Amino acid sequence: VTAWDLPVSSDGSDLASAFDAMVSKSFLSGRAVTIISPSASGKAMVSLAQMKSANTSNDLTRISKAWIPVAPGSVLSADESAIRQYKLAGIPILAIHGDQDKMGAKVTQKLQFEVDAKGVELEGKHPVYLDSPEEFVQEVMQ
Repeated sequence: VTAWDLPVSSDGSDLASAFDAMVSKSFLSGRAVTIISPSASGKAMVSLAQMKSANTSNDLTRISKAWIPVAPGSVLSADESAIRQYKLAGIPILAIHGDQDKMGAKVTQKLQFEVDAKGVELEGKHPVYLDSPEEFVQEVMQ
């Protein structure tokens, strides 16, 4: 399980480059990982799916074996065909949001509807992993 907190401007290519850099430094093995992407970092995961949908990259399946988005607003504006790439590739999604995060709840609902993601609501605000850290880790490790 790896958590990627990338700049809001990052896209799928940036994530792939970061992954490759971690592999070259032997921090990661090179096998696909479970990726936790808090908020704005989710944009890179959506971008990876868009690249897969457009048949311009296989980085989605090369990098990700599961995705744990934490209320990334980019999901709300993402094209349904891009998000469906996760389901088509067999990449499970565990969408987590705080009970005080209305936008995060909408993200979870969209992912549940479009790709049968598992949704979890924990006590807290937008950065729910800070408000309920033990519960967050428990959900991630299940």
